[in-house]
Amino acid sequence: MNALSDEDVWTSAREVVELSFPGSVDFVVIARFTAAAIGARAGFDLDDIEDIRLAVDELSISFGPIDTDSCLRYQFVRDGDAVTVRFTREPAAGRVAGDKEVKESGVTQSRRALANWMQARELSAVLLDELVTSHGREISDAGSVAWLMKRRGRRIR
Repeated sequence: MNALSDEDVWTSAREVVELSFPGSVDFVVIARFTAAAIGARAGFDLDDIEDIRLAVDELSISFGPIDTDSCLRYQFVRDGDAVTVRFTREPAAGRVAGDKEVKESGVTQSRRALANWMQARELSAVLLDELVTSHGREISDAGSVAWLMKRRGRRIR
């Protein structure tokens, strides 16, 4: 079996891959696998591929805990030596986002979850700073979007 050369995998053509699946941590592995495949097609080395896989995990939790009442949407764009991932989380089809608030010891569970999520989000931002070229959040027609971009061979560390 012959090994693939860089020329066999890497092309300068722009590629777009979109994924959408029910909110479940179990399905995030599909997004990680896709990020790795797109990174390989962009000519990333093994360290860069692992970085983008980990970054997709951080992006996936950037809106808080993943629950079954949501739909996870990813768009992967490879343009030359750069891979951009856009992530949105929406209410699942036929469901309306609601506030599930349960009182526990005088403090609502949602407030505790929000505080925990804010700490996790800060840590995720620090990790993303180390893993990718750039990242951020923006508002679009689809709502809030978290994104990251990684270029081949440009390690920040």
